[in-house]
Amino acid sequence: MYRSTDELQSKSGMHLKKITTLAEAEIAAAALDDIVSSLAIPPQPIVVQQMQTEMGKPDPDVRKAAQIVSQDIGLTVAVLKAVNSPLFGLSRKVESVDAAVNLIGLRALSNLVTAVSLRTALPGEADALANFFDTSGKRAFAMARLARELPGIDAPHAQTFGLFCDVAIPLLLRRFSHYRETLQHAETDTTQSFTEIEHRAHHTDHALIGALVAKTWGLPQNVCLAIRLHHDYKIFLDAKVPREICTLVALGLVAEAAIKRYAGEHRSAEWAKGGDFVAGALVLSPDEIEEWVAQLHADFAAGIE
Repeated sequence: MYRSTDELQSKSGMHLKKITTLAEAEIAAAALDDIVSSLAIPPQPIVVQQMQTEMGKPDPDVRKAAQIVSQDIGLTVAVLKAVNSPLFGLSRKVESVDAAVNLIGLRALSNLVTAVSLRTALPGEADALANFFDTSGKRAFAMARLARELPGIDAPHAQTFGLFCDVAIPLLLRRFSHYRETLQHAETDTTQSFTEIEHRAHHTDHALIGALVAKTWGLPQNVCLAIRLHHDYKIFLDAKVPREICTLVALGLVAEAAIKRYAGEHRSAEWAKGGDFVAGALVLSPDEIEEWVAQLHADFAAGIE
């Protein structure tokens, strides 16, 4: 049942004001596609569901949220490890979930629970997943760090986008025997869209499936749409695309540039296609962007992530 998503993608040249509407329709159509049903998209874990339910109440109970996390020993250990990492820069070690939520806040705790749960939900080979989580962890750290320093950016949304924007890649690697070759092509092509290369080869792409995973997990709508559109740089030319979506995609490009540099690669195919829009989207000068890339590279080298 590829027709629905193929037809929607073929309309991507429509007037730019349709970009987010098309993205929403693509995500909805993808859920009905035969190929998606064969990917074994991980369902939203119960603990994430419980945290989101508590967060959705008019007056969320901080103690109840801490109890939700504490009922799972493995989750508790992982959350405390993350809270005590350089990402939060706390002045003292935190030894309980109650103390953690009091220091970092309920939203940050919920975000951490989602991130930790993702690690156990994705199927795949250990080596491949280790590489994926190393990259996504660096991206999430970099985006959250940037968001905290720049005005008007939601740091939890930035961190969540960083974790989830490539979440479908392990799923597609398991589903298609030749997807690794497609991935290598898409990662090095400086002219064609990453997702168009994927779509021609497999009738789907990681941004679309990633947005569907994010929606399944109850992530905010703008985060889902930013995941869907993070290789579509026409968004920067459309004043009707929500600013947060453009900001998240721009932050992701800066984070990727830093990750590439840390890996010894000084050429980014995605930066070649979308980098010219970053300064305007983040209201930074090219020199300031370069300073941020250098700072993030230094953070990675120092093990601060």
